[in-house]
Amino acid sequence: MALQAASGLVSLMAGQPVSGAIKDSTVAQISAAIFYKTNVLAKLTANKTFQSSFQNVLFKQIDEDFGQYIDAKARTSPKSLHHVYEWGKAGNRSARLFKLNKISQQGLMFQINYELLDSRSFVPSETSKRSHVFIKKASVMEEGKSVVIKPRFSERLSFNIDGNTIFMPKGESVTVKKPGGVATKNSFLAAYKYFFTGQLVNMSIKRSGFQRLFNSSISKALEVPVQIKTVRYSFSPNSIASEAEAALLGAFSGVSNG
Repeated sequence: MALQAASGLVSLMAGQPVSGAIKDSTVAQISAAIFYKTNVLAKLTANKTFQSSFQNVLFKQIDEDFGQYIDAKARTSPKSLHHVYEWGKAGNRSARLFKLNKISQQGLMFQINYELLDSRSFVPSETSKRSHVFIKKASVMEEGKSVVIKPRFSERLSFNIDGNTIFMPKGESVTVKKPGGVATKNSFLAAYKYFFTGQLVNMSIKRSGFQRLFNSSISKALEVPVQIKTVRYSFSPNSIASEAEAALLGAFSGVSNG
């Protein structure tokens, strides 16, 4: 759209040295300068390196802030978020069982989703002589699924309740309806939605420092080249477009698609 709007300047850049030449050259130069800046801005959003840097800087800050947000909530409300951490480590950054993913889209847009990771630590037990890993701990507890425990290495299950060993009938299984407790179901999803539909994500974007990071590069690319500042009566639109392309390449070292 920007390039279409700037196309109206093309005729003004083709002034001729007739009477009133000073006026004609001024109009041509002003038109050429505007045309150049418009080309830079229009091509900027199509520059692959710019797109990648834009997405990565924002995502890095969002990922950091979201992780800290969940860690803080888990420390204050462990009953609802302990399942998205390894056993006994609710709120511990290194024990997280969740991660955000950046799904790149065309242009400057991108989407974010999350995934719950497999547990790798042994389920804590004071009585069992065998250790096992509840691999899908996070996802099962988040979805509020029931867990069926069956004898695997022996004929029957046994449990220690209040110091007493209880033996189940041979081959019988036990169903645990709420393995993570009633508070875990959809609790991570609720926290995720709160973060991304409220002011928290906007604050994270502002903290990313994207504007400061790219301001100097953009300003450099927008500097009008000497060729356009020189007094002339006509300018080539193709040459100006090429100048804009080169300026972006120099500023972002990327490949832009016009």
